[in-house]
Amino acid sequence: MPPPQQWPQIVPTLRLLRNLSSQGLIDNATVASGFRSASYNRCEGGSSGSRHLTNQALDIDLPPILPDHVDRLCAVWRKDGSRLGWGLGFYSPTEIHLDTAGFRTWGFDFHAGTSLCRADR
Repeated sequence: MPPPQQWPQIVPTLRLLRNLSSQGLIDNATVASGFRSASYNRCEGGSSGSRHLTNQALDIDLPPILPDHVDRLCAVWRKDGSRLGWGLGFYSPTEIHLDTAGFRTWGFDFHAGTSLCRADR
């Protein structure tokens, strides 16, 4: 559990999740990870600057997806991401990271160049 003073910090990310779900972009998803203590984050291989440490992030497991699902999710991220401060990471096409701590994207190796939302994809 996050410290009580961090509880409100997840609210914008939960709103984002609700919005994406209502658009049919994240259906039947499972939250795989939320807040992490520093020691647990290290065990998970998380960054020392992980937004999980500040209770601003969720890792989401999606069911097998339709071929255009990633394209649709990326289109919404490009359209609304800057305004929402939306971070979108892809561990795989069905394992994603959502946070509301800055407009950015990355892929399986935590670099922007491997994101499934790259401009050249």
